[in-house]
Amino acid sequence: MALRASHIMRTHLSFCSEVTPLRKLAEIMTADPLGAVLVRHGEHSVGIVTANDLLRSIARGVDFETGKAADIMSEPLVTCRCDDRLEEVLHRFEEAGCSRMVIVREGKAVGIIRRIVAEQFLSQARLHEFSNETRRLPFRRGSGSATS
Repeated sequence: MALRASHIMRTHLSFCSEVTPLRKLAEIMTADPLGAVLVRHGEHSVGIVTANDLLRSIARGVDFETGKAADIMSEPLVTCRCDDRLEEVLHRFEEAGCSRMVIVREGKAVGIIRRIVAEQFLSQARLHEFSNETRRLPFRRGSGSATS
């Protein structure tokens, strides 16, 4: 069975704008256990800020009152499609050298995968065979809900 990015992506995403102050960004991030916030320009996601990006900004002395998300975001976004195989996703992680990847459908961000989760999931999946019944479960389709 080919495992897809949509099978393990996290569908709850946090967003901010490019001009969001770093203090507000830190508040958004602490309220979300994912530890990453997508930065939008209008309707398009243009970057990502992780907890490590915030820590690096502190080390560089960036002011949390005047600094903006655009000042510290990682860009361009590293993305893959929902239907990409997990092996392809891990290869993309290797090429990009990042810890999180944004999953897109029709050009819109619909999920995030952490590299370590993808590695662990694929490692376990190789040890076990999934039944046909498991493959049909709605949450395995990356819809973000338990209903079709």
